[in-house]
Amino acid sequence: MTGVFLFLLSWSLSVPLSKCRGMPVMYAVQGHAFLLLCDPDQHGENVTYIWTKDNKTLKETPRIKFQGSSIWLLSTVSSDSGTYRCRSTDSSVSMETVVFLSVESGSCPSPNMFKVAWRGSNFNFSCAEEIPTSGQLLQVHLWKDCKSTGLEGHEISFFNMSMSDMGNYTCMVIFKYAGKNYTASLTTKIAVINGDETQKKPEVISPRDNTVHVKPGERMKLDCIVFIGTEDTRSETSMYWTINDSYTWTYPQIHENVTFERKDDNNVYGHSTLIIPEVLPEFFGVIFKCIVRNPSGEDMGVVHLRQDDDNTIQIVLIVSVLVVVVVTVLFMVFKADIILAYHDLAGTGKAANDDGKAYDAYVSCYPGHGPGSSRVEDLALRLLPEVLEQQHNIRLFIHGRDDTDDEVNLAAMTDVIGQSRTVVLILHRLSPANQENQALVPISQGRDMLNASQCEDLCSAIAQCRVPVILVEGEKNVDYSLLPECLQAVRSLSVLRWSPTARPSGRFWKQLRYRMT
Repeated sequence: MTGVFLFLLSWSLSVPLSKCRGMPVMYAVQGHAFLLLCDPDQHGENVTYIWTKDNKTLKETPRIKFQGSSIWLLSTVSSDSGTYRCRSTDSSVSMETVVFLSVESGSCPSPNMFKVAWRGSNFNFSCAEEIPTSGQLLQVHLWKDCKSTGLEGHEISFFNMSMSDMGNYTCMVIFKYAGKNYTASLTTKIAVINGDETQKKPEVISPRDNTVHVKPGERMKLDCIVFIGTEDTRSETSMYWTINDSYTWTYPQIHENVTFERKDDNNVYGHSTLIIPEVLPEFFGVIFKCIVRNPSGEDMGVVHLRQDDDNTIQIVLIVSVLVVVVVTVLFMVFKADIILAYHDLAGTGKAANDDGKAYDAYVSCYPGHGPGSSRVEDLALRLLPEVLEQQHNIRLFIHGRDDTDDEVNLAAMTDVIGQSRTVVLILHRLSPANQENQALVPISQGRDMLNASQCEDLCSAIAQCRVPVILVEGEKNVDYSLLPECLQAVRSLSVLRWSPTARPSGRFWKQLRYRMT
């Protein structure tokens, strides 16, 4: 297992191809094993490592294994995608490594590294550098552009490299751990270039134009990877950082470390690390440049620091709450319009049929006395059918139209109300004077009016069927204490006030339709 660790370690130190918010992006295939490595610049017996994923501390599981400074994800799943941070601490300094892991579906991952080969040269590609043949390593396969090349083995040589050899090369390493077989895969992008065109011109590989989010006062480091060229240009090459076009020596607390490395493609690469012990407020909004130059040319990459404010989450929460409040208020204000629009889209009258009811409402005028009965009768027998039945296909059973006095009894009324979703009672001239007269004088003879015995039957039917009641005030100054106890006991009472000037599209008709739903 140690050999496999060393293999993936050597790959993880290569040049990352992508950045996410200024951090390296690594790619893994779902179901494959993957290694995450902490800061390689810090070693020693007294170093401690703390790993987090998306700001939550990682713990070892049967699938997640800790190995010194590294973490093995033995069988990655899509939920493993996220931001991983490793804080390494010793007695004198604490450093942090950040990487974003993207778990992809498919056969092979996106490229994690980049290498350059000269056109016409020989190129050695190592899939298993420093892997001992310990028996834990089972097989090594090489794929190109996600297709098997049929090549196997630790070291593969290419002769006379051509443009057709350019592509994404994936090493598939099969190894055994704890009695189970696992596959680890890493992809390298190999570019083939013409030596006479580019071998003298340096190039900043990373960063190109990155933005890094950081908090004031935090410790951080910026890495710059540069392609220099052949060995003979190394001594003539200078590589350095500037901050807002000023040299870093103007900031005594900042340290810069430059190293050079000759790769197996016989080219020299530079690595410059800018260590910032404490991010100052003046660093935000200015440009950090990594510059490389030699007699044949120069190149640069830039980094911008953006403040990662602790209040961001609070602001997002506040905005979210405000959005919820606004949406709730708008819903309450326009609730009737929204519900009615939904029923119109779902199909007019569909709700009445879905719950097995034959009618949306049973309509009757509650008895009154005196002038105005003709207007209430007009509402019950003409306006309600015109607006509700003809325009909105609402099914009504109207007393005085759909039955006669001879047909009205407790059994018949209970049967009709039981088949209705609501009961609409139009109140007519309920006042103390009218109530006294009702005890002595017969009720108005309007076809839609209930007589005294029918009122008692109505109360019994409502109580028995437990149907919601909508009261419509046909006149002002209704004294609800004059309603019989049976109606006063109905908790689902809702009251609407009707005016002859109410438009068919106005609030009264919308509210009446809404309360019938």
